[in-house]
Amino acid sequence: MIELVFGVAFLVSYVLLFYNYHLTGRKALAYYALAWFGLSVHFFVPRESVYVVGLAVFAFFVWLGNIRTSEELLCPIRYSKELRYFSVIPIAGLLFLFPEHSAASSAVLSVSIILAGIYLLLTGNSDLRLMGFLEVLFAVVSFFRGYYFSNPYISSIEALFAFALAYVSIKTFLDSSFIGEFEMVEVRTELKPGIVMFSSVPEDILEGALVFSREKKDVSNWFWITTVAGEGISPTNLSKMLDIAIRFMEKAKEHGKRPVIVIDGLEYLTLQNGFPAVIKFLTTLGDYALIHNATVIIVGDDSFLDERERNLLHRLLN
Repeated sequence: MIELVFGVAFLVSYVLLFYNYHLTGRKALAYYALAWFGLSVHFFVPRESVYVVGLAVFAFFVWLGNIRTSEELLCPIRYSKELRYFSVIPIAGLLFLFPEHSAASSAVLSVSIILAGIYLLLTGNSDLRLMGFLEVLFAVVSFFRGYYFSNPYISSIEALFAFALAYVSIKTFLDSSFIGEFEMVEVRTELKPGIVMFSSVPEDILEGALVFSREKKDVSNWFWITTVAGEGISPTNLSKMLDIAIRFMEKAKEHGKRPVIVIDGLEYLTLQNGFPAVIKFLTTLGDYALIHNATVIIVGDDSFLDERERNLLHRLLN
């Protein structure tokens, strides 16, 4: 009975992840959804061969999902694009080692998941580090499960770690994704695509722009940056700001309008996140702005930056 419960739980995780992929378009969610689907099958067909195949599928998609996640949440490590090719290791272990060398196959699959977890630990993102830690624990238990497949205690512990990992994965993406609607208003002021810096922004631009500000206003397309829990957007949640901005650009393009995005509070964001994280956020945002013919306006000045940081920022500005 417990096997059936966990199987249904992982199928629900698959549905939730795929549904959120449909809503947000984040490819990492599709990879994780397929990973949980692969892992769920053996709970309904409790055979060792089905378990090993499902674990290999899980390891394959978790590798891809972890790397894509770090990119979408703005914290990839060096050579992340090259590391995605390591996702084939569990599939190779399955094809060349199982069933003749089942112990070696189990070791390869577990080590692959451990390395995927270590990748998340190296990103420095607190949510991703928790996911990475759970992946490592899950992989260790899976290694012993390969030797004691019929042991119900090891099976239950493995399933519990997997369930915790599924929950944390879904929560991480819900916290960093935007699901909502925008009000599209034409900005008539002529602006160049890319990133610009203004000391202040006229009201006629603000009325049609997407605004991130430390000032709270109850108007459409205005997002309050605050540390108050449950209110606005946390200043450290740069990935959610990026997600909102990209969706706004896409929506404006659908309506045939030029998107304008205003970021009021650069000094505050830098204080909360550090300059490297903010410049990475702005660089990514600038790339999307050029793709969608959008203008990103940074309000304020750069007097709080040192010379090196100021030079890096100026390279982004039109």
